[in-house]
Amino acid sequence: MFIFTFAIKKNLIDMLKGILLPFILLFSISPLFAQYQTVGSAHNLLGVDVEGYEVDLPFSKEKAQNSWKEYAKDFGRSEDTQNHKTYQTTFRTDIYVEEVLIFSQITGNTEKSVLWMGIDPQGIPKEIYPELQKAVEEFVYNFNLKMRTDLAQKKIDESEQAATYLSKEFEDLKRDERKNQKNYERTNEKILEYEQELKELRNDSTQYVQTLENLKNSIDSLYSEIEKVKSVVEVYKEKLKEIN
Repeated sequence: MFIFTFAIKKNLIDMLKGILLPFILLFSISPLFAQYQTVGSAHNLLGVDVEGYEVDLPFSKEKAQNSWKEYAKDFGRSEDTQNHKTYQTTFRTDIYVEEVLIFSQITGNTEKSVLWMGIDPQGIPKEIYPELQKAVEEFVYNFNLKMRTDLAQKKIDESEQAATYLSKEFEDLKRDERKNQKNYERTNEKILEYEQELKELRNDSTQYVQTLENLKNSIDSLYSEIEKVKSVVEVYKEKLKEIN
């Protein structure tokens, strides 16, 4: 029983290590938690150099595109312009209330990607444009931050679910251990009871054997006396014949 319980506990610990170790390594060495910085760069679109910001992402191009679609949903419907997404929308109305032309592009592969975003400067007052650019940089960086935070939260949720599952498994094993311990103790008690009963039965059997032996001796003695009486009776019968 001890070996069985020990083996189960060891398997449980190995399972826990298998789940938590990758999570610990993720926090310690994963590029997910590196400090990625935005970089200013210009893309020539529709004959205009559009200043914008880009950031490297430790995610595949497909994941980045899916996340961007949700993150930039307030921009509304987009159109394609020279391999870029184009949005005719408002952006940071606390800075500029008029609609602007926003461009975005995500490039990369299955391992990493780059997001770039910029605002067409045409029609925007020169004194306001720098503030919008600063807002663009913040928007790009926050997207990068959100993607990394969402993944970290997902890992945390998965680990919490795993911990909850392992905790339940541990409690189940402890309950089984207690149940087996009780059964073990009851079985031992029954064995002791049966051993006592067997001992008593053996004593009774010995007494029965002795009693039977005594009875046999008594029967043999009685039989002998009966035979003697029969002999005496025969003698008297013969004598009775002589008298007649």
